[in-house]
Amino acid sequence: MEMKLYQTASICLLLLMIQSQSAEGQDRKCINKLLPCMKFLNGTRGNPPDSCCNPLKDVIKNMPECLCQMVSIKGSNAAEKAGIDINAAQMLPARCGQPVNYMGCLKDSIGLEAYSKEKAVVDY
Repeated sequence: MEMKLYQTASICLLLLMIQSQSAEGQDRKCINKLLPCMKFLNGTRGNPPDSCCNPLKDVIKNMPECLCQMVSIKGSNAAEKAGIDINAAQMLPARCGQPVNYMGCLKDSIGLEAYSKEKAVVDY
């Protein structure tokens, strides 16, 4: 009986470790995609260059949860570690001509029914 309990606990721990590494990898992928935006995201004034806005359009379309992580309180710790000014992150899509509605991020973060990936960030 103890052996089965030990095996079950080991499997659960392994699954948690894999999930944690996957989330960290996703965060890195997100930040890597937006590296050309870092000057703007670090609080630099002005409009971001096309080298930032073009990858951002792809993130909005294919990785909306990435933006949610950057602009939400839940994701602010990871954003701060990357040197990202959350206010600048919130303004980035509009500065690139891609205004978005972050209500999907808010709805998910307060524990209500989560939006689908496609609805996490919605154009105005």
